[in-house]
Amino acid sequence: MRNVFLSTLAAGIALLTSGCSLGEKYQQNNSAAQAWLNAGPARAAATDFEGVYYSPNWGMVVLNQQSGKITGSIGHMHVEGRASGKSARLLLVDDSWVEHTMLLTRKSSEILEGTYSSSVPYSKDDAEPVRLDRIVD
Repeated sequence: MRNVFLSTLAAGIALLTSGCSLGEKYQQNNSAAQAWLNAGPARAAATDFEGVYYSPNWGMVVLNQQSGKITGSIGHMHVEGRASGKSARLLLVDDSWVEHTMLLTRKSSEILEGTYSSSVPYSKDDAEPVRLDRIVD
């Protein structure tokens, strides 16, 4: 019984001490994501990304665009992003944590293609292809 108590106590202390730096980790994640998002070219949006799309890997995708700002959802994740020229940079956010970064371009009126990375900021080293097919305007 004493070993169980000591193990539980040790786990609790570890959780409390790691919790102190958890806020810093969220702040670093958000800062790196926002820096990457804003580092892209600052051109007026020349493409409208707004619509409802589907991807076998991501599920339902809803993108809203107002000027260059993009919001919406991809699967269960919230989207924050911006369009510049004919491309878009997106942050995929789950519980205030940026999980993925995504680059998209319009290939046709029905298809968005690009890559996504599990790195923040975006990294070509782990980038995977993504395709979104429009199902509703």
